[in-house]
Amino acid sequence: MKLPIFLILLGLMLPLTAEMRVWRAVGGFRTEAEFISYVDGWVTLKRKDGREVRVRVERLSPRDREEVQKLAGDDATGFLKTETETRKAPSGRRDLVWKELNRGDFWPKKIHERELKALKELSTRWRHAETEHFIIHYEQLGYAKRVARQADFFYEYIAYDLNGMKELATEKSHIVVIKDRDDWKEFLKLSQVAPEWAGAYVRGQVMFVMDTDDNERNANTLAHETSHLVLNRFFRSRPPLWLNEGMAEWYERNGWKAFKGQHVNVEKGLGELKNPYPVPKLMDSGAYPAKNEVNRFYLTSRELLGFIKLQKDQKAFVEFLSMITVQGKSQEQALSKVYGYNSIRELDAAFQEHID
Repeated sequence: MKLPIFLILLGLMLPLTAEMRVWRAVGGFRTEAEFISYVDGWVTLKRKDGREVRVRVERLSPRDREEVQKLAGDDATGFLKTETETRKAPSGRRDLVWKELNRGDFWPKKIHERELKALKELSTRWRHAETEHFIIHYEQLGYAKRVARQADFFYEYIAYDLNGMKELATEKSHIVVIKDRDDWKEFLKLSQVAPEWAGAYVRGQVMFVMDTDDNERNANTLAHETSHLVLNRFFRSRPPLWLNEGMAEWYERNGWKAFKGQHVNVEKGLGELKNPYPVPKLMDSGAYPAKNEVNRFYLTSRELLGFIKLQKDQKAFVEFLSMITVQGKSQEQALSKVYGYNSIRELDAAFQEHID
């Protein structure tokens, strides 16, 4: 039987309804829902229970981004290409620039007097060398050269990510290499600058690091601390503590693999965080928590950084970072302008969705 013409026309006028399907995004996000809309980079999905969720289109898998583009049709203006941009990091396999410094006082001008006094009490055999990016202060040559080679790579690896930001420091940063754990403990005790649980630390343009006799642990610690050292060269305003440590944890996790020439999957493990530090408390922290909470604080900082960072491209993250550390804007202002989160509460809700 033929349908009346008005029913056919009515059918043509009705919008197509999207079917329920499983949507996937970076960090392990997975939900069964139907497509509702795509507006200004945000995809709205509706779950079976009627609850709506919003996710940045960049976070969706390539196949799901194609599905959004098909469902949004002419409304998918400014849509990102589905192919992933590949960026080549500097190679760690190269000759080390190493020049021994034999005459003059090579200690950094802004080293704390207690730090310098403690170092001189530890040893009178300090030697100094210059690399492509750093001044190295050391006692044992072998470990010092490993530190120098890796630190020079990490410098370029991190600075490469900051494309568009101007390096503000004009003199080379310094790395003080302390030969073993016993000397390190004595140094912390004498200088009284860093907390007793610290395994290394950076203050301004100077890094203090020890040899743990564990190559991988040494390298991961060095990547973490070098990020502080390098970032301090670009920042005019101090970033929130969580952002500073989140970036350091990010490069600790990825830098050593990159140095060895291994493939770095920055999305691996994201969304799997258990027992996170409360996000509002994290973002408001101006000091480190108690010792038994430090690891939880660090891991949540890295997870939150990764969640934010991967919602758009690196250029957007540099804008976010520059707003806070160069322009002196608040993290709330930067989050709103760059990522569309109008409050910490809104960011927290999206983050909880990410790790559920």
